[in-house]
Amino acid sequence: MNKPALIVAVIASAVVAACAFGYQARGSLSDVPGELSGKGYPGNRGGGRFVLVDREGRLSCDGLALPPRVSPTPDSCAGEAGDGVVHCSDGREIPVRWEAITCRSFHGSGEDQRGNRLIFRVDRNR
Repeated sequence: MNKPALIVAVIASAVVAACAFGYQARGSLSDVPGELSGKGYPGNRGGGRFVLVDREGRLSCDGLALPPRVSPTPDSCAGEAGDGVVHCSDGREIPVRWEAITCRSFHGSGEDQRGNRLIFRVDRNR
């Protein structure tokens, strides 16, 4: 690889990594005691990914908020909404709906097959 291409690759990697730095995910699952917490990775076109883990580290859930289906305000991310799915380490799969709070934060909820409710939020660390 030539030197200019290597420099561009390094800078691009750093920019992509910086975009995910500083986002948190928080949530609760009705049959799991305490708060779930982890990292959030907002998507470039709305939605994004997030990981939630319980306090003891026994349960982890990997969420995917798909790009928005609804975008009510032109030139604004606020109010965008869509669907997604959360897969947890205990085998449960939770279909979710999410809504953008800003262009880089969203919240949502869903229920697993047994009716246990998941509520989550992804935003910048404070």
